[in-house]
Amino acid sequence: MDDDSVLAGCRALVLREPARAAGTVAALASRGASASVCRLIDFELPADTRGLDDSLRVLLAGGFDWLVLTSVNTVRALGLRAAALDLDLQIPETTRVAVVGEATALAVTELGAPIAFMPVHDHSARGMLAEWDELNGAAAPGTGAQDPQSVFMPQADIASATLRDGFAARGWATRIEVAYQTVPAPADPHRALRMTGATPDAGFRADTRLLAPAQLPAAMPGLHAVFFSSPSTVDAFLAAVPEPAADIALIAIGDSTAARLRAAGLLPTAVAGFPTPEGLVAAWEHSRRAAPHTPT
Repeated sequence: MDDDSVLAGCRALVLREPARAAGTVAALASRGASASVCRLIDFELPADTRGLDDSLRVLLAGGFDWLVLTSVNTVRALGLRAAALDLDLQIPETTRVAVVGEATALAVTELGAPIAFMPVHDHSARGMLAEWDELNGAAAPGTGAQDPQSVFMPQADIASATLRDGFAARGWATRIEVAYQTVPAPADPHRALRMTGATPDAGFRADTRLLAPAQLPAAMPGLHAVFFSSPSTVDAFLAAVPEPAADIALIAIGDSTAARLRAAGLLPTAVAGFPTPEGLVAAWEHSRRAAPHTPT
């Protein structure tokens, strides 16, 4: 623990399921800060999975050149549907896998599949598209044009059109299926995407508080920052706390989340350079160094 850190003695609110918040809680603890954790949104399989199931079968039969994954939740959803269909979720060697960032890459490698592409500079859909030309074999020799590719992209029901439109502009045949839906917590237990092998408070310090959504308004006076992990968490948080105090730092995991804050009339204090626990905490740390505050 670094008691000399500008974050020492501060408390942040992490808006994520406890198991996925553990890394952020640990990064805060290393700087002498503590955390409150509250899950506002949850994820569940769509009511109708026929399209997803059909595409999954095509994928496992080697029917796509690329599998594009933009979140850990898509990997979870594929795993759940493969199990329900009694299929072995082994990505064919002929199918290359593109992922948005490190967490998704880890989930894929745990399946035994190699990562063919992950953006270096911007771990977002925009970043994937911007660096797509660096993919092995993406350009036709001597033409500068891209060879047509077949792509399977399972995604959230509220995913942006950035990648879809980018692939269409390249003339790639893309099959997009809703793999999961974003819903207020808790999800339907029969359709929920649940992490396996993780306990809700894994790695938490004794002073980590687990909050229910109804407890957020009363907990706000003791907080110095709120970490937003998606645009959906912005919406859900503001539904519970419509007017957060002006002195609370609002830390966004990426540009789309920051844009949602601005659309709500709030100025993000900082935006993480990388959508990771360390990236979130470092963004808050840098903002406090630039304009230090004294914890209360």
